Amino acid sequence: MALRLRRVDLDLLPLLHALLRTRSVTATARELGISQPAVSKGLRRLRSTFEDDLIIARGRSAGITDRGSEILPVLSQVLSDLDQMLEPPRPFDPRMERLRIVIKTADYVSVLLAPRLAKLCAKEAPHTEMLFLEQTRASPDELERIDFFIAPRSMASAFGKRIEMAPLWQDEMVCIAARQDHRWGDVISERDFRGARKVVYQVGERSTYAKAGLIQPTSVLEDSPVCEVPNFLVIGAIVQDAECLALVPRKLAQELAKSRDIRILDIDYAQRRLDIDAFWAPRAGAKRGHAWFRTLLSRAAEGL
Repeated sequence: MALRLRRVDLDLLPLLHALLRTRSVTATARELGISQPAVSKGLRRLRSTFEDDLIIARGRSAGITDRGSEILPVLSQVLSDLDQMLEPPRPFDPRMERLRIVIKTADYVSVLLAPRLAKLCAKEAPHTEMLFLEQTRASPDELERIDFFIAPRSMASAFGKRIEMAPLWQDEMVCIAARQDHRWGDVISERDFRGARKVVYQVGERSTYAKAGLIQPTSVLEDSPVCEVPNFLVIGAIVQDAECLALVPRKLAQELAKSRDIRILDIDYAQRRLDIDAFWAPRAGAKRGHAWFRTLLSRAAEGL
């Protein structure tokens, strides 16, 4: 192909396209704003390159050869593709363009963030589709297959060096107990929590991330649980009915308290802060519309 391209003056392709469409040197000159002698000179060079007359006289009218007929539709597509390729990048228009965003995270994040994102998209980006998937593994390979992984900041070490991230919101870990469970005051000690029956959030078997406190800063206190569940929302029901304690982010505890008969206790433990960030791979960040959606994430997270 490289050899064939060297034989063609690519600047003459728009001229060839006009000639094959108009079948007229005069009309082509008028359309392109150049002189008729310049068009005639270009046609001679094109005939030499393609070894074909391309356009021919037929009485008082003109036509195109079989070779010209073969070239025209291909050339039209090529010039259209080149024009699109060379067009200056235009800003993503969420009102008109379609976008599919895949977010992997825990249901804690989905409960807080998905309604806000859906509300914003309904007003500003009607063709945007969001797919929330359950958080499982945190790895560079996993990050390459999705648009965003939303997790505690401490999980950044699991993704390696080639990663981009943005802060979303801050939270803190609290303890929840059944409202009728009066064994505890407004604050529970680390010792009392360790000695109590407890339910914990855990996807699969107890991971090294949980043991190291990367999933949440208080996960190191969750030894010997009586129940492990793969989502946060069911924790409220278990705490309410089974006299268990649980450590959850405060913002989630407040949501659970709206539908469950539970109360919120502070835990006397220094490491309670939870920073929630969005992570993405450079490949995902280059996707059209990704930068716009990052701003939407930030807006949805405001006030959390």
